[in-house]
Parts: sequence; structure tokens; C-alpha cells
Amino acid sequence: MSSLYVVRLRVAASCLAVLLLAACRPSKESVTSYRYFEKNLDSLSKVVLSLKEPVIQKHDQLTILVSSASLDQSQTQVFNLLSGTAQGGGGAAGGAIGYLVDYDGNITMPIIGKVKAEGLTKSQLNEALVEKLSPYVKNPVINIRFLNFRVLLMGEVAGGGNWITFPNEKATIVEAIGQAGGISELGQRTNILVVRQQPGGKLETHRVDLNDALVFQSPVFQLQQNDLIYVLPNESKLIQYQRSNSPLFRDLPVYLGLITTVTALATIVFLFAQ
Repeated sequence: MSSLYVVRLRVAASCLAVLLLAACRPSKESVTSYRYFEKNLDSLSKVVLSLKEPVIQKHDQLTILVSSASLDQSQTQVFNLLSGTAQGGGGAAGGAIGYLVDYDGNITMPIIGKVKAEGLTKSQLNEALVEKLSPYVKNPVINIRFLNFRVLLMGEVAGGGNWITFPNEKATIVEAIGQAGGISELGQRTNILVVRQQPGGKLETHRVDLNDALVFQSPVFQLQQNDLIYVLPNESKLIQYQRSNSPLFRDLPVYLGLITTVTALATIVFLFAQ
């Protein structure tokens, strides 16, 4: 076998190897975009998380337990309705009971009537109720909890879109996505949409990049109840959709494979023809 033949064979093998590596090796950009908190990781040492107390919204359901600091608890019974009775016209799913914040932002309690709740924190509502209940309950003690503290997660998450509940009322976008199993391989980590309704009905939209550690300083890092989080599909998902709905894209891998094979063979033939 001549040395020229060996050189040509090696060149042909190198061409095939380069083609295979170019087709199979992921780009540096795609690898980086797959990681969480890849950018500005050093900034976390300067971040001090301070989660705020949630604000009550219309259509929230609140459990309100009224008791007295005195030994006589009989005076509180009228405010703690029996199980199975809808308080203030609203009952939560699964038999749980709660005072419903109505369209006007009020709850309705026995004897004292309507109490403004929308826009208040639980602490602020607690203070308002203590003042209103004091004529009827000696040294009232009030415990308030959300029954429906949840956010809606949609799009490309591993566990599928669904309502995510937070019994401890502490919700962050990282925890919500974590509870859903994380973002799937077909979801964008750099462009997550958060839709939030403000008091009065106005909607706000925010974009979140989970590749950037600065997400911990985002105004929507701490979620509010009823926030909508949408994980957008990435390019791979869109290509899959195009392939499934277009004969051209569906057969594109076959065409690319043929082109690659023909190109490699033509290169080999050309080299040996010299």
C-alpha cells in the first residue's frame, strides 16, 4: 500500500470524524443554558432574603379561629361556625371551611357583619378583628390562615402544569418549580413568564432567568397567591412541533442524513480519484 494511499485514507477518516462530531456534540451555549444559576453566582453572598407577609386578595379563603384569653370560651362559639357550614358564603374544596373574601374585598362574620380584608396582611386583619370583636369577646385571640395559598404552573415542567399549594404560605418561584419536578429538557430556563394580578385587577408581567443567580433579587422571586408561572418551550420543543405538523420538517433528519452520507462519499471518491 503506497504512502499516498494511506494519507488519503487518513484524510477521509478525519473528514468523517469531523462530520460526526459536529452533528453530535452540543454547543457550549446549549450546555450553559441548561444549568440553573450559572450567571452571577458570586452575587448570592450579598443577598439577604427577606420574605414579606402575603397580602389578602379578592376570592381568597381564610380560616379564622376566634378564641378568648379568658377561661370562658362560650362567647367565641358564634364566630367559629360548625364544620360543614360555609362561612361567609364560601367553603373550600375537600370539606375545609373558610371565610370567603367577596368581590368587594370583604369577609362577612356573624354579629359584626362585613369586614374589609382585601389589601391587608393577616396581621393587619387580625388587628381589625380584635377591635371589632372586643365588645363581644373578652380579650379576643385570633388565628388566621390562608386556605388557598397556591400558584398556577404551566408549560414545560417535568411534573406537568398544575396548581402548586403552599401550606406554610411561603412561596418562591424556585420552590414552585422544584415542587413540579423542575423544568423539563424542552423548557426554557432563561425566559420564564410570571403573570400577577394587582389590586384592582391590573395584570403585570415579569420575565425571569433561572440561569442567573440575580433571580433571588427579582420582584417576583417571592410569589403571591394566584400568580401564573409559564415555562416557555425551547427551540427543541418548537422543532418537535414543526416536525410533527410539517412533512418537510418530519422528514428533515432523513434528508440531512442522506446529504451527510453523500458528502462524505463524494469526499472519499474525490480524494482517491486524484
